[in-house]
Amino acid sequence: MQEVFFIVIYLDVLFIINFFITFLLLEITARLCKKEPRLFRLVLSAAFGGLYSMIILVDNLPWYISLISKIAACVLIILIAFKFYRVKSFAVALGIFLFSNFLFLGIIVGIYLLSGNQMIAVNNSTVYLNIGAKALLFSAAAAYVIASLVVRIYNKSVSKGDIYSLVIENGGRSVSLFALADTGNKLREPFSDSPVIVVEKEKASCLFENEKARIVPVTSVNKNSYLQAYKPDKITIKTAKGEEVIEKAYIALSDKMKSSGFSAVINPEILSL
Repeated sequence: MQEVFFIVIYLDVLFIINFFITFLLLEITARLCKKEPRLFRLVLSAAFGGLYSMIILVDNLPWYISLISKIAACVLIILIAFKFYRVKSFAVALGIFLFSNFLFLGIIVGIYLLSGNQMIAVNNSTVYLNIGAKALLFSAAAAYVIASLVVRIYNKSVSKGDIYSLVIENGGRSVSLFALADTGNKLREPFSDSPVIVVEKEKASCLFENEKARIVPVTSVNKNSYLQAYKPDKITIKTAKGEEVIEKAYIALSDKMKSSGFSAVINPEILSL
């Protein structure tokens, strides 16, 4: 006779577990998509994910209904966290979030089947872990560290040394030039912590006449200096994989960039393509 096990599900633990899982997956999605959502939007979205986890209490839900409801919930979670800018950008974020969800679920189910652990319950694509607070916090911290390492490895694998087409638009005018992808460009605008694209001054200064500049510190081996940076209306980068609008980036003008092959330097980590 097969032994039957029952597990008591506490709603507060169910909510907290899935809140942290959703928040972690949103952090991974944001990093891979190079987005910077506000913290309150991430918290609100993760809270919705925690509330959706109550679907685990529904018995005998057909698998296709469970799948459709999971995808619909993920759409809402991404909308809450990142808002909606462009179809392509939203689709990329949703795809990464869905992939992360099903990968995470697959790992949990694998552990469940291989170990026969009775502290794990999986139903309607929702996970419940019957573990203590210390174990939960340790698992969350470990998962975050692993996710950060995965994102860092991914970012380092992004092609560097490539030449991209860069279009900068501001005040009804635009310039098109070539940009070198170089991970050595670590410049950030100090107040917003936004990435900075360094552009040859002669090529783009006409876009920012009579506009107030931000000061970006530049540290080199021999001396410290600064560049003047501006926030354009739109930045578009064209790669072999497609066209992408870069959000929350600054243009810093430099009169020391002299190259026949390119007129700007970007960090490839700002690309989500």
